[in-house]
This record gives sequence, C-alpha cells and structure tokens, in this order.
Amino acid sequence: MRMVRQVHQRPLRLIAVVVVVAAGALALISGGAAATTSSGPPCGAASAGVVDAVDARIVQGIYENELASAEVHTDVGHITASTALAAAVAASDAKRALAATHAIVYTPHWHIVRLRVLSTRGKLLADVGGPYILAPVKGRISYRGNVVGSFVMSVQDDLGYKKLVTAIAGAPIEIYRNGRPLMGSVKNPPKTPPPSGPLTLNRVQYTVDAYNVAAFPTGTLRVVVLIPAPTPTLSARSCPEVHLQTITAIVQRVAIGLTNAGFPFLAHTSLFVNQAEGYAEGPIFVFNGSQELAGTDQLTGSTAPPPPQDLPVSGRVAYDGSEWLVDSFERYQPDRVYVLQRESQPAGSTGTTDTTTAG
Repeated sequence: MRMVRQVHQRPLRLIAVVVVVAAGALALISGGAAATTSSGPPCGAASAGVVDAVDARIVQGIYENELASAEVHTDVGHITASTALAAAVAASDAKRALAATHAIVYTPHWHIVRLRVLSTRGKLLADVGGPYILAPVKGRISYRGNVVGSFVMSVQDDLGYKKLVTAIAGAPIEIYRNGRPLMGSVKNPPKTPPPSGPLTLNRVQYTVDAYNVAAFPTGTLRVVVLIPAPTPTLSARSCPEVHLQTITAIVQRVAIGLTNAGFPFLAHTSLFVNQAEGYAEGPIFVFNGSQELAGTDQLTGSTAPPPPQDLPVSGRVAYDGSEWLVDSFERYQPDRVYVLQRESQPAGSTGTTDTTTAG
C-alpha cells in the first residue's frame, strides 16, 4: 500500500454503519461506458495500475477516517466530558474507573469499541472493549483543570475494518499479526504477508497492496489487500475510462451497502450521495427519468452547479467550464446514477496527482 499520498481534496465520509456486500458484488464493474466505443487507445497492461491507484486511495482514506473523522472527534469528546471517569481517575479508583469506562463504551449510538484508561503514572485503571482493535487514538483526562490521566480509544475493530475495505474497495483483505494471518476474507491466505506487487493466489491474479496500521493499544498490524486483475473488457478501455469505471463500481457498492444496512436506495438517495461523493473524484447525480432526485449540487455547503441537461449514459459532457467523462448505472429502474470525472483541468488549476511511497 502507498502510505504517503496526495488524496482528493474532499474528505472521505465513511458509511456510519457496517455494510456487507451481497454475493457477486465484489466483481462489479460499471457497464455503462463499456458498451460504447473507447475514446482513446486501450489501457491494456497499465489498467492494473490504474485500478490499484483508485483502490489504494479508498483503502487509505478508510483507515485515516478511523483516526481523525468527525465521529472520532465526537467520541473523544464523550470521554473527556465524563465527570464520572475524570473523578475516578483523579482518585486512582480502579473500580469506579472501570464502571465509568464501561458506561462510555456501551452507551447506545456511541461508537467506541474499546477504551483503555491510565493514571498519570501509567497505572492501568480500566480496559473495556473487544480483543482485536486497530487505529488507537490517544488523549488526556482532566479533572478540575489538572491532567489526572490518559486514555487510548478506538472506533473500529479489525473485523469492522475488514468488512468496510471489502465492501467499498471490492477486494479481499487479510490482516496479519506478528507475521501470521489474524482474520480476513482471503481463501487460503499466504502464511506470511506478501509484499506489494503482483501475486497469483489460488490461480487468480492480483495486485497486492500491503501496508501497516496501528494495533491497539500499541504495535502494528500488516494489512494485505488483493486487488483483482482487471477484466479484458475493462482493459480494452482507455486509461481515463478505466479510472472512471473503477470509481463507478465503488459508488455502486456504496448503494448496495446502504441498502443491505437498512437504508433502501430509493428512500435514501440524498444519504447515498452524501456517502458516495466522498469516494468519487467528481460530482454524482441521481435521476428518475429527467428529474434529479439528489446530487452533489444539493449537498449542504456544495458549490457545484446543477447537472448538465441530457446527461449521456456514458461518454462526454460539458459541465462547470470543463469537459467531463460520464459513466452511470441503474440501481432500480428508472433511477440512474451518473458519475462524472473531469477530463481536462481548467486553466490555472491543479489536478489530483497521486504520489506514492511504498508502505
């Protein structure tokens, strides 16, 4: 995995509920543009790198959100605002600290999966939550203006992270601890984590993204994401079209995930756009026939203009002073989701350059 990168300017907004992809959804590839004549030379062998770059950005963004999302900020606030916990820590009362910690972790609708509390001298006062946790976040506990202790918390466990990566990126994942498989969705995973690069496993070709994440409360886990090789049909597209169709497949998986999590697409098109837009690199619009149901232009604080008239199922369109590639899919007829990707940058603007360093 590439651990140092310039990502798209919009922060990724992760689905706030655990999603599980329906059978067959891992193989999704948008079919809209695939039926038309390609606008450029085939991407060919380079298509694997294009797909890998998109999925690497998505996977990296998922982990970064486990460390610094609005949800994380809110849950840190729940901990630091607990007077019961602060008073117990100030008194170095492990019994009271354990009760207060338990109450925080198991408060309905909060998303803390583990909370570890220590005194200023490093004495462990409480540790509540699941056994396999990643993305620890540290903070201080204050009482009457004085720092009396510290905490380590997390909003995500290994299983939830595995499900999110698999559901959104559409790729098998294996998490390794101490060089051995811990959990994942890979059948017969390698006994030790393979390096980033090409891999043939169970007679299937993949591109491996291998990277480290922080374990709880300390240490590291090695994550291995196996990006399936692009199909011949996808590789026959131009590289920009491969890029867009990969993003469209991710957007489509968001729609499936929301539906499986209890948010049916037709009743939650605005929620879908709010979630999916963070994974895309351009605007998203949902139409019912000629009527826009939801879109990037309707998000709170959005400066995106309304969608262009007569959006093609796939191809090109002029929008917001630039030429854009268009791909789309039907979630439920006659509803269609359009995904746009800028083909040319306006004069004086900077593109979204993906710079990578091996992790």
